[in-house]
Amino acid sequence: MILVLISPRAAGLPFAGWLPEERGRMVAVCAAGAEPAEGFAEVIPVADYSDDVAVLRAARALARWHRPTAVLALAEVDVERAAVLRGDLGLPGLDTGTAAAYRDKILMKELARDAGLLVPSFASVCTPADVTGFMADHPGRVVVKPRSGSGSSGVYVLDSPTQADGLADDLAATPYEVEEFVDGAVHHVDAFRVAGQPVAAVASRYTGQGCLEHWTDAPFGSRSVDTADPVHARLVEETWRLVDALASPPTVCVHAEFFVTGSGDIVLCEVAARIGGGPIPIMLRHILGIDPRHLWARVECGLPVDVDAVRRHVATAPHAAFYGVPPRQGRVRRIPDAPPGVHDFTVNTHVGDHWSASRYSGRKSADFLAFWVVTDSDFTALGRRLVATADRVAAEFDWDRDETENAA
Repeated sequence: MILVLISPRAAGLPFAGWLPEERGRMVAVCAAGAEPAEGFAEVIPVADYSDDVAVLRAARALARWHRPTAVLALAEVDVERAAVLRGDLGLPGLDTGTAAAYRDKILMKELARDAGLLVPSFASVCTPADVTGFMADHPGRVVVKPRSGSGSSGVYVLDSPTQADGLADDLAATPYEVEEFVDGAVHHVDAFRVAGQPVAAVASRYTGQGCLEHWTDAPFGSRSVDTADPVHARLVEETWRLVDALASPPTVCVHAEFFVTGSGDIVLCEVAARIGGGPIPIMLRHILGIDPRHLWARVECGLPVDVDAVRRHVATAPHAAFYGVPPRQGRVRRIPDAPPGVHDFTVNTHVGDHWSASRYSGRKSADFLAFWVVTDSDFTALGRRLVATADRVAAEFDWDRDETENAA
């Protein structure tokens, strides 16, 4: 019996197809109104999936009745919950101490720094005065973000100490940290280790400012780093050092983000003990030969996986990239058609879709209205095709700009 924690964004995933041996023997907790399709013996919906107490209460009730042998969770919000349940049930996997290190950006950076990895200067903050004090000691731009946040929600980039005054409510509502702004290209490494043996580690580079790009309403994406580029091996090495620094279990998957500075330094941004979000799994499928969520679901549940086949596919796969168009505040008037030669073109909107001020302000970096994947064995050609398709798709979207401007 498998206990699955299903966040609203994961409600449509084909768990029964990924785990056919467990069809009819899975149980789940999910958000009310986002129940999974099929294959579950029992599902308990909760009214507010952000409520840790409610989710854990439902999961523990299922555990008492069904005695699960594994806990599967794919979302950031469920990392610590799943660790608590594994501890309750005496199951292997990420424990509460390690889960906290992957969630708390202060603890994460302390452990990484102690292990010799480069990290930006950072501090915990509770008030605007804490932020301005940090900026006095560390002149220049800073980033203020939730200690356990994801998807770039609640993140602020400050150029002046006076901007901190507007953050009082946010800083009082949830734990925050401040850190130096690192001027560098943002990369991510998606890595998988099974029984202590690396299976794959794919290094990629975000376009522009990476996940912060969506705050400017600009399309952005990511493309795999050429394995012939020396930075690829260095990023992979830093990722495994980071995994060890956080006392990770022998079987683990991570989505790590690093800055590569103009001088070639690799500086930790943050790391999560989960699959990357948004279109990253779709892009990685073309490199791994299997959807990474499918791969990890089977590994986490102790089901057989041909990891050697994954290694072989990674060794011969073409370069891959994704690109996405984020929402704007207003109403969608026209949506694009798929450009020729792309894979997995996905539209997550419709004509008339309204992004009100409140909906828009709560957007995450993975909230793309459209995204797609491009592959090519030629790394340079991949970049040209990515830019061409991005220009075409962005130009074919149309928005009711009057409403956008009035709402602002």
